[in-house]
Order: sequence, then structure tokens, then C-alpha cells
Amino acid sequence: MPARYALQNHPAFSDPLTKEDLYTLVARGSLARGEMVKSDETGAMHTVGEVINGMRPPRESAVTRPAFREITPDFEGPPVEIEEEADEEEIEEDGYQYTSTGEPILHRSHPSWLAYSKTLFLSVLLAIAAGLLFRFEPAYSAIALVLAVMVLFGVFVSRITHEYIVTPQRVELLWGVVGRSSKEARICDIRSIDVYEKGIKGMLGLGTIDFSTAANTGIEVQFRDLHGAHEVKELVRRLQSGFDPTED
Repeated sequence: MPARYALQNHPAFSDPLTKEDLYTLVARGSLARGEMVKSDETGAMHTVGEVINGMRPPRESAVTRPAFREITPDFEGPPVEIEEEADEEEIEEDGYQYTSTGEPILHRSHPSWLAYSKTLFLSVLLAIAAGLLFRFEPAYSAIALVLAVMVLFGVFVSRITHEYIVTPQRVELLWGVVGRSSKEARICDIRSIDVYEKGIKGMLGLGTIDFSTAANTGIEVQFRDLHGAHEVKELVRRLQSGFDPTED
């Protein structure tokens, strides 16, 4: 008998669900990956994302969508549904990458290199110092060069380990080197999207996006220092109105 998981404090689903049921609910937008579930076998608590991580789309599931529908004030159409079955050939044809749960990735980015301008400037200064010291103090020149490379590598690691993702169901921030952490908000739960472009970074075209939901008075997910912040905001607003870019 497959393992079953009980949702905590979720009035729409009182009976234990299988992994396939949880996967289907997340794909339909009826359940967030951050929801907590309790294993009937071990009694341990897990997030839905931990339970379904790495799963392939199930072919069918007996679970039904809850009777209620979460909508936003500017909702103009039905929630976006995604294809639950996609092979490699289909991915190549539609031009989209897919998450481990089968969601098409509509936007993926990292913080801009310009967000690390001060650190990059320090790396350049160390490289110049290494060049100037080469004739007189080769040992110090080598040290300065090593430090310049280490600073540049640190910027690269910091940038590449922060990832911003938008799918038809959610916005998600991923970060971490050894252990990957994440924060996400469902598209249907987002109530406000604030974009900030300030100072020199704003002049360079960098912006920060704050996504807030009705369930949290603070900022739920934040995309910092990325190009095209207003375009990402517009994409999320169009998704809330029922727009599906994968059908174009």
C-alpha cells in the first residue's frame, strides 16, 4: 500500500493523500509546495515539496480539485493548467525548460553582475596591484593576483547560487551552495507586487521585486538586482488574469 500523507489544517482535503495526489494538486495550483503534511507511516512532518521532489508526472490521480477557487481581485479567467506529461521531444519543441514537478519555466534569472560592482572593483584593483608589483616583489604580486581571483570567484558563486524562477503556478527564490533553500509564493495568492529601482543601480537598469500574499503581511518572495524587473511584474500579472504563454 503506498504511503499516505495527511495535510495539516487544510479544510478542503481531510483524508490522507498519496504522493501522486499531492503532485497533482501542486500541478493544478490547488496546493502550495510549502504546505506541511504528516506521514501516516512514520508520523514525521514534511513539506509537500520534500515529498514530491524528483517525481515524474503521474498518469492519473483520484484526487479532485477543492470546491472553492482562490482568485485575485483582477482575475479574468480560469487558473492556468499545465500539461502533466511532457517528454524531452515536447520540451525541445515548445522551447521551455521544466521544473522537477513538470511546470514550464517562464522566467529564470540570477542577480546581475552589476549588483556586485564594488566587489568587482576591488578585484580589478587587486589585479592592477599584482601587475605593478610583478617587477619589484613577485611574491606579493602572486598574493595580490590570488586574492583578485578569489574575490572574483566569490562573486561568481554568490550570483550563480541565487536563482529567480517564474512558472504558471508560482514565483520562487532558490539559494544556497551545499544545501539549497527556497521561498515561493503561488501566483493565485499574490496580492501585491512592488518594484524598486533606486540610485545608481536603478540608473543601470537594475530593480528589486517584492511579492506579498494575503497570508503574510510582509514580503513573501523578493527578487533582488535583476534586469527587466517591470517585465517580470507584467508577466506575473498576466498569469493572474489567466494568460498561458505556453499556448502561443
